[in-house]
This record gives sequence, structure tokens and C-alpha cells, in this order.
Amino acid sequence: MKPLINTLLFLALIIMFTQCKPADVAGVSFTKENINAEFQKALITAKEGDTFTLPEGTFEFKRSISLNDTPNISIIGKGKGKTILSFKNQVEGAEGMLIKNVEGITLEGFTISDSKGDAIKVQDCTNVIMRDLETTWTNGKLSTNGAYGLYPVSSTNVLMEDCEASFAMDAGIYVGQSNNVVVRNNYVHNNVAGLEIENTIEGEVYGNVAKNNTGGMLIFDMPDLPQVNGDRIKFYDNLMENNNGENFAPKGMVVSTIPPGSGMVIMSHSNIEAYNNTIRGHKTLGIAVNSWLFTGQPYKDQNFDPFATNINVHDNVIEGTVGPADATTDYGKLIHAALDGKAYDFIIDGIFKPGEDPSYCFKNNGDVSFVNLNAGLGPDPASIRKNLNHDMSVFNCELPNFDTSDHDAWLAAE
Repeated sequence: MKPLINTLLFLALIIMFTQCKPADVAGVSFTKENINAEFQKALITAKEGDTFTLPEGTFEFKRSISLNDTPNISIIGKGKGKTILSFKNQVEGAEGMLIKNVEGITLEGFTISDSKGDAIKVQDCTNVIMRDLETTWTNGKLSTNGAYGLYPVSSTNVLMEDCEASFAMDAGIYVGQSNNVVVRNNYVHNNVAGLEIENTIEGEVYGNVAKNNTGGMLIFDMPDLPQVNGDRIKFYDNLMENNNGENFAPKGMVVSTIPPGSGMVIMSHSNIEAYNNTIRGHKTLGIAVNSWLFTGQPYKDQNFDPFATNINVHDNVIEGTVGPADATTDYGKLIHAALDGKAYDFIIDGIFKPGEDPSYCFKNNGDVSFVNLNAGLGPDPASIRKNLNHDMSVFNCELPNFDTSDHDAWLAAE
């Protein structure tokens, strides 16, 4: 009987080992039966290089999913719309998924829906890949939805591609205070802001589609944040179409001032080149360029540059900008009153950096309408109406191209 006992003991040890080891091996595959109980546990005990594979199906979570500090981790589902992590009944945590301080993180092939706050937040990470992801809120446009869908912040070397984001009450895709980013071939719809690049240095944004948002695509620089003075962003080969959706952001947020019917808004950022984009079907404006001063909001950071400089917008298709301009937000009310409800392809606030020539160039964008609000001469509608200028010829110029190739080596290695 001794050999049989030894054999049974050996089999028992094998079974015990395989049941207790999920996070100790390079590949961990969850099943429909154990993902709810084991996913977060496995992330807590993750080892460098682990890959976590999620099954197809819809799985409800009541608490945030988080990962901290462990390098070179991959979380892979069966595809957006196929692997769905639902937080509809979330009782704990501010995000659906929070990844912090990870060097080498790949998130791919799953959907996060109905999170209490931001859907997928990636913070203080390096070498980030976000691919084939979806974020959404299934009850539609509500001010109680999470602010951001896909949200890499304070991160370096970020690639986001083939993702979809909808119904965020701020931005569907938001890249903030990051360095060296590529955002390509994504679809954003029914958000307040479709796609927003903010306080970010060095990036390319191309091949993206924004439809039915309040504002299609935004490039903002905001004061009083750890990283200010965004720089060197290229926007090209994007489609911004029919972004006329209602603004459902809570009052008091900067994004709540964006009027429905805004194709692209640039604020305070420097060194932007936007070309080969199609911007069409907007009821308020095609492209707006503003300084932070136009908002009337104070700031404390003495290093913050509130002016937009070196803005190069060329060879775009801008069409179908037909009013009346929307007047449901503060910014919308101002320009509606100042412009008698007329929509424009280009609107600039006319507040330029003191002591410098305006460094805006608008060239080869077709037969477009243009207005300079000259808001520095008076920000109220009556003063603006008095000082309007429609002469676009002074901006018919060229600016030198700038290099955004620092990401090439990293992307080639991925």
C-alpha cells in the first residue's frame, strides 16, 4: 500500500500547488468562475513580468481594481466589448482600475463600464500601452458619470491606440501632465470633451475620430499643476465631426464652459502643429485659440505661461460650421452675444504674449470664416463687438516644424 499512498500524496501536493500559485507564475488565466474573487488578490501578489488573462463575459466588481509598483505587467482581455468589467454597483474606490508607479504596463482588450469615478487611471507610470480598451457609462449623459474614461497622467512613454471612450462627463480620452505620448486610431463619442491633451510635453495625436461630443478635441494648458507649460504636440489625420452634443459637465469645471458645437479648442499651449485634419459639421466653431487670461480665472504659479504661442494650423479641411452658435455655456453665451449668434471656422481671443508678435499661422485651410475677438481691449460682449477684426491675412504665414521623435525608439522596441 505504500506506493499508492506516496502516489496519492504526490497528486495532492500537485493539486495544492496549482490552486495556491496564481500570482507566482508568468501567466495567470482567470476563469468566469474565479475572476471576481481572485483578480485583485493576484494583482496584490504580482511578480515582475506577470501576464494576467481575463476571460470573455461580463463581470461585476464592487471595489476598484488596483496595481502598484510591480514592473512589466500585462492585463489582457478577449477584446473590448467581449471582456467587460462592470462597476455599476461600486461601493468602494474612486476609479474602476487604478495603475500607479509601474514601469512597463500593458492594458489590452477589455471594457470598463459605469465606474464611480475615472474608468482607467494610469498614474506615475513609464512605458505604458493602452490598446483595444473601451470605457463607457451605460446610463447616458449624466453629470454624475466619471470625469475621465482613459486617463494616463504624470506618465512617460505612453501609447494609446484602437480604443473607444464614451459618456465621460469631462473627457473620454485625457492625457495629462505626461511626456512623450502617442494617441492614435481611437474613437471618442458622446463625451463632453472627446479627446484632450493637457499640460503634456512631446506628443503625436493622429488617426482619431471624435463624433457627437460637446467639443471634439482639446489641447489645454492649465495653471497650478505639478507640470505646466505643455509643449510640442502634433495633431494630424484626425476627424472631428458633428460634435454638437449637450454639455453635461457639472458647473464650475473648465470643461463646462465649452459650447456645444466646438470642433477643436486650443488654450495656453505652445508649439502646436495641426494639419491634415477634417473638422466639419459644428454649430459654434471649427477651431478656437485662446489664452488662459480669456477665462478670467486667477492663477498662482509664476512659472505658468498663460499665452498660446507658435500655433501652426495648416492644410486642414474645415467645413459646415453653421450657426446659430450655441449659448448654453458661459463661453457660448459670450461669443453668441459678441458675434450675434454667428458661427465661425476660426475664433481667436486676440490676447497675445506682451512684447512678441502673434505667433499664429493659419494657412491652406480653404475658404474659411475668421474672427479675432480682440478681447484684450475689453472682454465684455459690447467691447468685443466694437473691436472685432476679420482680417486673417496677418496670419497667413509659416512656422518651422518641430521634432516629436523621442518616442520612436521606445515604440520600435514594443
